[in-house]
Amino acid sequence: MSIRLRTEVRCSWIAVLGPIVAALFTIGFVAFHLTEWPSPAIRQTGRIDPLFFQHTGWYVLQGGVPYVDVWDVNPPVPFAITAALAALSGGDMLLLHRLSVALTVFIAASSILLVGWVAYLVTGEDVAAVAAGFVMLVVPELFVSPLLGVRAQFYALFFGVLALALALRDRPFLAGAVGALSAGSWQAGVAFVLLIVGIAYQRIGRNGALAAVAGSGAVAGSIGLVFAAVGAFIPMIVETVLAPLIAGSPYTLTEHIYSTLLVFGYGAVLLPVAFYGWTYAAARELRELWWIPAGGLLLGFQVLFVDMDGATDAFLWLVFVALGVAIAAERVIVVWTAPSNPRPWAIVAVIIVLGLLVLSGLVWNVRSPFPVSTLQTMEEDANPDKDLPLTPADGDPPSIHTIYWEQIEPDVCHYRLSWNEVRWIVMTDDRLNARNCGAWPSRIDRG
Repeated sequence: MSIRLRTEVRCSWIAVLGPIVAALFTIGFVAFHLTEWPSPAIRQTGRIDPLFFQHTGWYVLQGGVPYVDVWDVNPPVPFAITAALAALSGGDMLLLHRLSVALTVFIAASSILLVGWVAYLVTGEDVAAVAAGFVMLVVPELFVSPLLGVRAQFYALFFGVLALALALRDRPFLAGAVGALSAGSWQAGVAFVLLIVGIAYQRIGRNGALAAVAGSGAVAGSIGLVFAAVGAFIPMIVETVLAPLIAGSPYTLTEHIYSTLLVFGYGAVLLPVAFYGWTYAAARELRELWWIPAGGLLLGFQVLFVDMDGATDAFLWLVFVALGVAIAAERVIVVWTAPSNPRPWAIVAVIIVLGLLVLSGLVWNVRSPFPVSTLQTMEEDANPDKDLPLTPADGDPPSIHTIYWEQIEPDVCHYRLSWNEVRWIVMTDDRLNARNCGAWPSRIDRG
């Protein structure tokens, strides 16, 4: 196995994976608009993040400053994206929402194809590239959630996988810059930056690693300068770095395991296959492919021990699950086929099995079979109690739907009031009605 050094990408795997991706996104679009899947309650909850990001983008054009006029734990890249879309929409909130949906759908679909490209660069097998794309599609939220609008994890996914592809094409500076955009979209994206620097060092040497660091530093420095210029650098650090570390969601490992099983559904049978792929890479191809098991471990740690509130939180880890399965698929092809004794049924078997698992993901989400309700109950039972003197309802802000569609410029910065935000307010003795946010806390009470 070797990483391919090609001047262009063969299109045979794209010819298979591309139409499948387009078909599933079309099915998701039709089901979303002509049926009640996902349920109205899930849609109502699922729109909170997109409307918040889109409103903040619009608010920036009205003079609002993220992290000062708006409290949030997410890094700034999604706000920059929605601000650009708001400028294109000319203040029309319906058009802004439609642009946000269109761009996020494009980003999500492109991410799947990028995962296929990375798998092809790693294995040189078209079947492995298709297999990797199929694994991404096992989680239906990847092609349904974009229809709700901008979510930070989709952009972290896109920039992270694109950065891997650039690193494997020996473009370390660009890879570092794009990797920084992944970390600037969602904190877990920093894993891609670490991997890219390592890949650049492995493939090019010290100069490659320095170029990757320079690319990351250029983007991070530019973002820092912009926020320093508007007096929001310290608020950005407080809310995107300190607050998640101090006031992150309470959890138990058991709860996150149940959450992971709920996300993967029947596709969880692929996890042992991915583990095999990681183990093979570590044992037989460590020099070239160390970054695949490393990425699986880094982002697996994020899923199990840091942040796992829903399917979107697993997307970055899903990339390395897909690459692990791609390596396993490549091994199947090598073992079961030979130029002198071709066995095309092995290739067909891999595609059929993965295709059935993609369909099983739809069954898992649409029909909600018995294991779903059981796992949901077990997840809720494992969730630690939230014993806080405040709840999001105590702030009594307008709903984010009202704020968005009526183009309200809130008088306070705590108008979203997520549980993370409430925990931060309690721990720092902050006020629900604060007009400006982001000051370095004078005290932090973990009790």
